[in-house]
Amino acid sequence: MADLVPLLLTGLTLGLAYSAVPGAVNTEALRRGLAGGFRPAWLIQTGALMGDFLWAVVGLTGAAVLIQRDAISTLLGLVGAGFLFALARSAFRGAFAGSAEAQSTGGRQKSGLMIGITFSLANPAGLAFWTGLGGGVMASEGDLSTTDLVWLLAAFMIGALIWGCGMSALVTWGRRYASGNLFRWIDALCAIALTYFAVRLLWSSLKRGSKWIAPLARAFG
Repeated sequence: MADLVPLLLTGLTLGLAYSAVPGAVNTEALRRGLAGGFRPAWLIQTGALMGDFLWAVVGLTGAAVLIQRDAISTLLGLVGAGFLFALARSAFRGAFAGSAEAQSTGGRQKSGLMIGITFSLANPAGLAFWTGLGGGVMASEGDLSTTDLVWLLAAFMIGALIWGCGMSALVTWGRRYASGNLFRWIDALCAIALTYFAVRLLWSSLKRGSKWIAPLARAFG
């Protein structure tokens, strides 16, 4: 069994760093948090963490070999890109329609958890991260037992939870000073960011897909 304290610190640090990286999850959590407070932002973060947990189990147990295929990764990427484009459209509508406050109620809060999960599961980078993390940690720490991996995953999740809770609380505090026009600007900036993430994911997915589409085209051409 590896030394527990360094292993826990590694997992905690990775959880904080991974969750704090600017991306679609934090962008949508910011937008919803400024409009609706702690709960909408926290639902996005929690949903994404649940998806990360599933990828972690797949990646760290070695089951990634079974699903790490270009075709499947491409499909996940295309689904994720389409989902991001849909959210970007919603944000653009909020920017032009005004009243982000009204958009944050009802179904928008209810769907936050599922949106977070979809963000995570539809992003093949999650699988790549956990597959690489498993190999990297094992190389640096030596052979890790199943218990070690459980501790590592638990520490990672705690770090991610700390980030999600802290960000949601910070956004909730900051929204007290936000005016109606600021909500519209936030929606517009988030829409641009979500569009960027969608285009980037779409492009990388199409590049990945070309690796298996081209051979199929030649075979049936």
